[in-house]
Amino acid sequence: MNHNSIADIDSTMYHSVEDLFTVVGASEENIEKLTSAPYSYWRETMKQLFKKPLAIVCMVVLLLIVFFTIFGPMMSYHEFYGPNAEKFDANLGWNAVNWFGTGGSSLKQFAKLDLWTVVWVGTRLSLVLATVVALINTILGIIIGSLWGYFRKLDPILIELRNFISNIPDLLLYFLLMQFLKPSFWVIVFLLCMFGWMGLAGFIRNQIIIIRNRDYNIASQTLGSSSKAMITHNLLPYLVSVIVTVVSTAIPAAVSSEVGLAFFGLSFSMSTGDITLGQLLTDVTSTGEWLDNINLLIVPLIVLVPLTVTFFYLGLVLADATDPKNHR
Repeated sequence: MNHNSIADIDSTMYHSVEDLFTVVGASEENIEKLTSAPYSYWRETMKQLFKKPLAIVCMVVLLLIVFFTIFGPMMSYHEFYGPNAEKFDANLGWNAVNWFGTGGSSLKQFAKLDLWTVVWVGTRLSLVLATVVALINTILGIIIGSLWGYFRKLDPILIELRNFISNIPDLLLYFLLMQFLKPSFWVIVFLLCMFGWMGLAGFIRNQIIIIRNRDYNIASQTLGSSSKAMITHNLLPYLVSVIVTVVSTAIPAAVSSEVGLAFFGLSFSMSTGDITLGQLLTDVTSTGEWLDNINLLIVPLIVLVPLTVTFFYLGLVLADATDPKNHR
């Protein structure tokens, strides 16, 4: 190879920077621009949620139920207790005055009463009760479960308490307590919250035990993070999807629990005007009159079944939507 060929190869390999690249310059305005929107956890959660048409249908149904619990009695209100209670003919079907018909003549508490008013007033109290119970149980479950999982010294106390509770039927405790307590809103809340937090607390405890020794938690402990910071910043955010699911399913569970209490006569007193769906269903099914007048059973179920199914389905959808693994 002659000297000229070597010189040509060298000149080809070692170009100047200007020959190889084109300088386009820089703009402060373009530097600040992002190629995509910054990640937002809750925005992505809402995006995932509204991707499912059935979830939107469930939310509309839930909003309609809440709307009618507030404004339904105002549309066609009839007094349903007290000395001036408005009585109608028994077993009336749907009509211009009584939109859901009237109670049968053999019913105990709701005989010949306007079912439209009774159902929506009862649904309102059932929803308020269930929401309060669900929030209290969730808050207690999160706090106690977090402490239980992080501080292992609590195991001997709380495990024995859980074993004790799981071996005693709830109804037995309810019957014993109601011998000394008078049924009221906060008494029913107390009964349903007495040990209702235990299931969530035990689940969170198990999850925290699983993730508390991961590398990033050990690193935080090494850097001197406090126990409070470890729980609130490192552990609980990992369980957001689980907590949201439990809250959404706790509301229909509380409604169902109140139905059970009403069946055994441990719920509210009709004489004070406190009506729930549980009381109405118990009264309707206590006689065989609903077999001849099916609207007596269908009317409360029109509200109770969609309410329960809607909350349970939204809980499943929220579990997927709040899971960061499903985000972009």
